Amino acid sequence: MIRRSFYKHDVHCAADGCDVPVGRGRIYCRGHYYSLTDALRSRLWAAWRKAMDARRGYTPTDVQAQANRAYHEAFLACQQHLSRDPLPAHAVSVSDSVAVQGMEARR
Repeated sequence: MIRRSFYKHDVHCAADGCDVPVGRGRIYCRGHYYSLTDALRSRLWAAWRKAMDARRGYTPTDVQAQANRAYHEAFLACQQHLSRDPLPAHAVSVSDSVAVQGMEARR
């Protein structure tokens, strides 16, 4: 039997200074994710989708690199937005996390 070394909440929110655990495949806690503008959330999600699609099949390396750069730029734009407009500590709940896809976490 193989033991897995990860748990459901082994990843933390990517916002600077936020230690809220979020599930695998998620990038921000609910508070930080929804503090982003709709345009930033859409850009991040679209760039993530393109980067994941580029990893499948026989996508040329330069196309993969371009998709990864676009995702990285979208992520940095989100980080810059969060650093300019930080979320109060009381607004983030440990049990709330949001998928990059914009879907609410299961409870």
